[in-house]
Amino acid sequence: MTAKLAVDGGEPIRRAPFPSLWPTLGEEDVAAAAEVLRSGGLTSLTSRVVAEFEADFARYHGVRHALATSSGTTAIHLALAALDIGPGDEVIVPAHTFIASATPVMYQKATPVIVDIDPDTFNLLPSAVEAAITPRTKAIIAVHLNGHPAPMDELTALAERHGLVLIEDAAQAHGALYKGRMVGTMGRVNCFSFWQDKIISTAGEGGAVLTDDDALAERLARLRSHGEGPIEGQRHYYHLELGYNYRLSAVQAAVGRTQLSHLDEYLEARRRNAAYLTERLRALPEVKTPVVLDGCVHSYYRYICKLRTDLVTVPTDQFQTAVAVEGIPCFRPYPTPLHQQPVFRDAGYGQVSCPNAETVLSQLFALQVHPTIQQRDLDDMIAAVEKVAAAYRKT
Repeated sequence: MTAKLAVDGGEPIRRAPFPSLWPTLGEEDVAAAAEVLRSGGLTSLTSRVVAEFEADFARYHGVRHALATSSGTTAIHLALAALDIGPGDEVIVPAHTFIASATPVMYQKATPVIVDIDPDTFNLLPSAVEAAITPRTKAIIAVHLNGHPAPMDELTALAERHGLVLIEDAAQAHGALYKGRMVGTMGRVNCFSFWQDKIISTAGEGGAVLTDDDALAERLARLRSHGEGPIEGQRHYYHLELGYNYRLSAVQAAVGRTQLSHLDEYLEARRRNAAYLTERLRALPEVKTPVVLDGCVHSYYRYICKLRTDLVTVPTDQFQTAVAVEGIPCFRPYPTPLHQQPVFRDAGYGQVSCPNAETVLSQLFALQVHPTIQQRDLDDMIAAVEKVAAAYRKT
């Protein structure tokens, strides 16, 4: 006889508070921020700290240029603007991703072309990308969703064959590897996010653009700061083109430097926690644990499970809610495909068909594996998922 679920009035698996949501900033982060505050130099124009963070981030990835931005969204927008993508152009994006992988295309008055995903990794499906290419296509945004690398060999080949720009959206994939290469280093221009819950954070908001293209880096820097010409010593307030204020503050950069110094240990903890969950949960027929393709090293921004809805008596929403009521953080990751979001649906995307995304998104639920989670927390996660699966198992 199965235990009574907490959602039905039974005793929950866990009553104790779960570890704090990521990140947990420490005294090192506080001290770095305080040092900048006391210095009086608070911006990228009045402090060297932003440039130092950029140099550290570029060095970590082995690229020539890193340009810090105010968010991951503005990083993508800057990339598109610097590439002169605009009205009449098309940019291919995946149907399953955070909306900011696609909305910056609309900021440029270009057209996002939403295509289907691989049902196992949830990243772009190369055959769907190829079918969507037209004479108007200018770029592909390859999102490394949840920390699993996108299929870069196939996407690179498509981009080269059709003369397209490949942009990596590595907002969720700091430190992930594709066939020995770090994500965020393979496109012509590559974008990161440092939002609060990302693998590393710049104190809440922030992003970066990486590139090996010297001329592109110069233009990215100009567009990031109101289109202003090079600043050498005294500013001349001479603006060469329409730009934006997408700069990162020095306080945020200082926190980013301390966070970056711990990135490898954060990744080790996430991968260790994910491996423990996978070892235990893969014995459950109702739950499919995250797929990691050969040649890929996952960074596990999120641990995404697929519910075998054919083997349980309830939909994923009800399953996820039951796990959460057992005292375990559990949520649905981006349950609505982009083309069904009102902002796109009302703009004429209602007839778009992405069957993999439409099916898969009804089956996904997410667990947390961030570094403050300990083995006892993982054991509670496992117990909750096992309890709910047993209660809703088809007989």
